Amino acid sequence: MNKIISLIVTVAVAISVAPAFAKPDVDHSVIVPLGEAFDRQTGKKVEGFKIIHYKRGYHHRPNHTGGPGGEAGSTCYAYLSKGANWKLTEDYLVDSSNTQGLASSSVHSLLSTALETWDSEVAADIFGVESIGVVDGADFIAPDGKNEFLFANVSDPGAIAVTIVWGIFSGPPFQRELVEWDMVFDDVDFSWSVDASGVAGKMDFLNIAVHEVGHAAGMGHPSDSCVEETMFRFASEGEIKKRDLNAGDIAGIKALY
Repeated sequence: MNKIISLIVTVAVAISVAPAFAKPDVDHSVIVPLGEAFDRQTGKKVEGFKIIHYKRGYHHRPNHTGGPGGEAGSTCYAYLSKGANWKLTEDYLVDSSNTQGLASSSVHSLLSTALETWDSEVAADIFGVESIGVVDGADFIAPDGKNEFLFANVSDPGAIAVTIVWGIFSGPPFQRELVEWDMVFDDVDFSWSVDASGVAGKMDFLNIAVHEVGHAAGMGHPSDSCVEETMFRFASEGEIKKRDLNAGDIAGIKALY
């Protein structure tokens, strides 16, 4: 049975947003609210957001100005919600099976590299290590206590990947926190490469992974003028420049942690 991730949001209950809520992004075709749920791990009410990573040329909204959080003097980083970060280091699960023939060892190794790319810029460990367990899919309704990576069909034209982040995004910034991430790469509509030099016509796994991990850490999309940042909201086949962090990415993660 094919794994299918639907990106069509059907919300049966209206989402109530508190006045103190920090909107995660000005372009809601890119970052979509999933509503509120109860997190059994923390015993707290949390909110979820689905962040879609599009191929360049899809869902382009001119003059995108990024989300909240950029400090004075820097316009090249933004947050999902200012102050929303990880309070505890949590491990993660990986399902490396894919339709592209990517070696399992490469998927595991490169995802670990992407996580360490962000971890290496701050004093504390944001992310834990890979653990053994069952990956049962991205959580669009409520968090399940597992941070998960998998390949699947992302049923939204031009969507390369999607990351779901659950947490507390409203209230005083010091009370905000992240509690779970799930990450899905589309191996149906896109071809993928793990080649060290990149491959024309294919999405580079590490290039996309470092961007998605930024969302998992709490980073948003900077202004569209910040085309060299890893967190720039679009990507292209053959692109490898997002494998490491640019000045805005580094300034942002250091300020957040």
